[in-house]
Amino acid sequence: MKISLSLKNWLVGRDLLERDASESQISRAAANALAEGTLDPKTYVALAGDGAPTVEDLMKTTTPDPNKVFGQGDAPYVRVKNPGERYCEKRYEARHRKTGEVVVDPIYQRPCATMSEGAKARHGVLFKHLARKAGILREPATEHESALLTEMVEKGAWCGRIGPESENASYFDYIGGHRNIKALIDDATSGGLEITPIEFDSDVITFPLLTGELFPNVDLRPVPRGRRIEGASITTPTMQWGGQDDAAMDLFNTNDMVAAIDTTIFAVDGSILIGKDFLSDSPVEVGNVLTALVGERLAQTLDAVVANGNGTTQPTGIFQAAGVSTVNTDNSASGPPSLADYIELLFSLGKQYRTPSNRVCFVSNDTSYQRSRSIRVDPQSSTTDQRPVLTGGDTTSFQNYMTLGLPHKVENNNIANTQAAVIAFMKYRMYRRLGLEINFDDRGATLRRANEVLMTYRARFGGKLMDASAMAKWTDGQS
Repeated sequence: MKISLSLKNWLVGRDLLERDASESQISRAAANALAEGTLDPKTYVALAGDGAPTVEDLMKTTTPDPNKVFGQGDAPYVRVKNPGERYCEKRYEARHRKTGEVVVDPIYQRPCATMSEGAKARHGVLFKHLARKAGILREPATEHESALLTEMVEKGAWCGRIGPESENASYFDYIGGHRNIKALIDDATSGGLEITPIEFDSDVITFPLLTGELFPNVDLRPVPRGRRIEGASITTPTMQWGGQDDAAMDLFNTNDMVAAIDTTIFAVDGSILIGKDFLSDSPVEVGNVLTALVGERLAQTLDAVVANGNGTTQPTGIFQAAGVSTVNTDNSASGPPSLADYIELLFSLGKQYRTPSNRVCFVSNDTSYQRSRSIRVDPQSSTTDQRPVLTGGDTTSFQNYMTLGLPHKVENNNIANTQAAVIAFMKYRMYRRLGLEINFDDRGATLRRANEVLMTYRARFGGKLMDASAMAKWTDGQS
C-alpha cells in the first residue's frame, strides 16, 4: 500500500491515527478505513497518488524549521484543528423517499440536503449537554465535546424564545454572536431550553419534507413570534363595459372587500424513550438517531393535521375547511366510485387553480386509491374488458399514484374511505414558529427501572386553507 503525507494527515485529522505513527501503523489504519468505508477508494487514490509526497520523501528532507512548524514564521505549517474541522461537512442533495424528486425547503428556499457528519456531531453534543443539565447523563463532557459546544455557541446561529412565554415573549428567528447563549442554555429559568441552533431546526424539518405525503406540498411560512397570525383577503373590484353619458356606473361595495383569514398557532408535543446507555455514545450517533426520530414523528403528525386537523387544538385540516365545493358520487356509500366521479371532482376546481405552480393533487386514503384502480373499461361485464381505466390499461402502473395526470397523495390514518379531494396545495398555508423546545426527564420508577430517559420536544404550527375555491371534495364515497 502506497503511503503519502497527504494520506497520513487525512487519517490523523479524523482521529484514526496518531501523528507519530510508524509506516506499518499508517498502512494498517488506511486499510481499516478502506474496509469500513470511512475512506472511499477514490479519495485514497487522490491522497496517495503519484504526485503526493510519501513518508519516505519526507524522511529524506532536511529538518524543518521550528518557527515554520509552529506558526512563528511567514508560512505557518502546523496548527491544531478546531473541533468542527474534524468532521466532514459535505451535504448531499436529498430526494423524496417515495417520489424520488428533489424537494425544496420552502423556508430557506434551497433543495433539502442530507445531514453532514459535522451537523450530526453538533446535534449530538447539544442533546448530551441538555441531558447532563437535567442530571441524567452523569459522565462529564469530554474535552472534544466541550470544545465543540463552545464553537457552536460562539460561531453558530440560533433561534427560538428567550424568557417566559407570553404574548410579548422575546422570539428570535436569528440569534448570531449572542454573548449570553452559553448562559441561556445552561440556565433552566431563562427559557434557554427553547433556543436551538438554526441548523438543527432546519435538519429536523427536512425529514417531514422528504418523507411526508401532504406536508411537503403546503405553503410553509416561518413565524418568529406570537400565537396568532392575522391576515386578510381582498376581493377584486368589479368593472363594467358600455357606459353612456346618461347611465350611472355600478358602485362597488367595499363593506366586505377585506375579509379576515386569521390563524392560531398551536403547540404539538412529542416524546421519545431513550436508553441511558445510548446517550453515552458518540455525538455523531446520538445526533443522527435523535434528529431522525424527532423528524419522523413530526412527519406523521403534520400529515395528519393537514388532512383532518380539528381547528381547535390543531391547525384546520383540508377536510374541515369551510366553504369548500362538495360533489356527490354516482353510487354513494354503496360504491364503487366511477370515472365520472373523479372527472367531476377535478373540474369542480377552477381552471385558474389547475396549474403546476399550485401543486394540485388528489387526496384520499389508500383504500380509496385501490378502488380507483379497480374501475374497469367495461364496468358491467367481467368478461368483456377488465382493463383499469385510470391507468390507461397498463396494469404495471398501479403504484405510480397518479390520477388523471395529477399526483395522488395518500394519508391512511385520518381520511375515511368515504372522503376524497382535489386541492391546490399552495393555497393551504402552514405557519411554523422557529425554535424547537427539548427536555429530558428520568423521574419515575418505570423509567429508572428500565434505565430509560424520556426526551420531550415541543414545536408550534398553525395552518388553514386560505381560499375555499382552491379545493373540491366528496364525503359520500364508498364506505
